[in-house]
Amino acid sequence: MRATIKDLAESLGVNVGTISRALNDKPGVGPELRKRIVRKAAELDYRPNGHARGLVTQRTETIGLLSGLDTHAFLSNPFYAGVFAGIEAETRERNHALMFASAAQKSPLSLGEVPKFVVENRVDGLLVVGPVEVNVIGALQDSRCPFVVVDYHPAAEDLDTVVTNNTRGARVLTDHLLQLGHRHIGFVGGAPLDRGSYHERLLGYREALENAGIAYRQELVHGAAPAGGCESAMKILEAEPRVTALVACNDVNALAAYGALRARGLSVPKDVSVVGFDDVPAALEVWPPLTTMRVDRVGMGRKAAQRLFQKLAEGNATSPHQIVFSAELVVRASTAAPRK
Repeated sequence: MRATIKDLAESLGVNVGTISRALNDKPGVGPELRKRIVRKAAELDYRPNGHARGLVTQRTETIGLLSGLDTHAFLSNPFYAGVFAGIEAETRERNHALMFASAAQKSPLSLGEVPKFVVENRVDGLLVVGPVEVNVIGALQDSRCPFVVVDYHPAAEDLDTVVTNNTRGARVLTDHLLQLGHRHIGFVGGAPLDRGSYHERLLGYREALENAGIAYRQELVHGAAPAGGCESAMKILEAEPRVTALVACNDVNALAAYGALRARGLSVPKDVSVVGFDDVPAALEVWPPLTTMRVDRVGMGRKAAQRLFQKLAEGNATSPHQIVFSAELVVRASTAAPRK
């Protein structure tokens, strides 16, 4: 059996309270004795009983993760996989566990409710990843559970969020195509296009066109589910055969658009240039490699977790922060000047 705190105390000839103070970095223990206790704890492979400690500290040492997507879509999405990796690394390094729930309508979690682990106080705080319904945000605020939202900033809500500068990023992408000489540029969107990061990227696309004196055309914009880039690209090309470039709301949709172009006998970038957003691993592996905006997905996850731990340490009453990550243009072989 694993050593207990009593075993540790007996082996050193000190009381349990001294052991507890030393291992929790509390005052009242001399430096030499503290070193002896730490060494002996490692030697005996002593690990504190989290449940017992939680009864004293009123902490569960567990963080909740609530996704705006259903579980399969979340785990298979390369962007959110990177965010999750950052969250998991930060919580693991702080010796905290993770619990997962989905706020998607297909899940057992109904709109306007919060996860069971929040209701039952089984987590110290919550990370909300991706867009969720506004009434879910309201229910979380009512629950008094500290939370940070990642990759989504609800309009008119004063919340702790970690986001990408999506509007600027999409504007940079569209400007890149304009500088190459493209004038008929479509936007391959994702769902929903009326809010969240996809909406912000659509705004950046529109701003770039307007700054270049090019009228925004609704028929050149089509939004679909994350895996619907092929259908969206098809509809745009049917509406305007003169399209020479496509801005996709993310890399997944950009790579799906490759398929639509090939199905119509068009090549990238000879006939149509394509750009994406996020710089997921597949963006470099596809041929031709995809021009995109690089986002520090892992860094966003880590920063969100760090902000949540800060809220837990300082109290949930701290003023909300919005942390904005910039995106970097990565030019690869999927873009070129339009054919004459």
